[in-house]
Amino acid sequence: MMHDIGKLMVPNEILEKKGRLLPVEEAVMRQHVGYGGMMLENTSGKIMEYARVIALQHHERWDGGGYPGHLFGEHISPVSRIVSLADVFDALVSRRSYKPAWLPDDARAEIIRQRGKQFAPECVDAFLRTYDQFLEIIKNYPDRSAV
Repeated sequence: MMHDIGKLMVPNEILEKKGRLLPVEEAVMRQHVGYGGMMLENTSGKIMEYARVIALQHHERWDGGGYPGHLFGEHISPVSRIVSLADVFDALVSRRSYKPAWLPDDARAEIIRQRGKQFAPECVDAFLRTYDQFLEIIKNYPDRSAV
C-alpha cells in the first residue's frame, strides 16, 4: 500500500465515489503520486528511496502515456514497472466502490493486451511465468476491501 500513500491527501468523497470521476476529480486523484513523493521525500535508506520512486512512478506507462512525468521505457525505474503491473492486476481482480471484480483470466488477458503499451514487456513475461502464484494469492487472500 506504500505506493498509494499519497491517497491519504485525497478527499474520501473522491476515493470512495461510486461511478466515474469527473475530470476535476480525476485531476485531484492524480495528485496522489506527487503527494506520496513529498511524504517520502525526507526519508532515508534504500528501501524508503524505492518507496518514494514507486510512489512517484507507479502510474507511468511503458509507452509514455502515463503520469505525472510521461516517462517511458527504460526511463521508468524497474521497481516502478513491476509495481505498476501488480497494482493494475490487483485493481482489476478486486471489487471497488465503482466496479465489480474481474475474473482473473480476464485481467490476465488485459495485462497481455497492454504488453509494450502500458507495461514493460519483460514485466508481462515475468507475470505470465508466475501467474499461478498470483492465483494462489487471490485464493488465500480473498478481497475484503470493497464496499
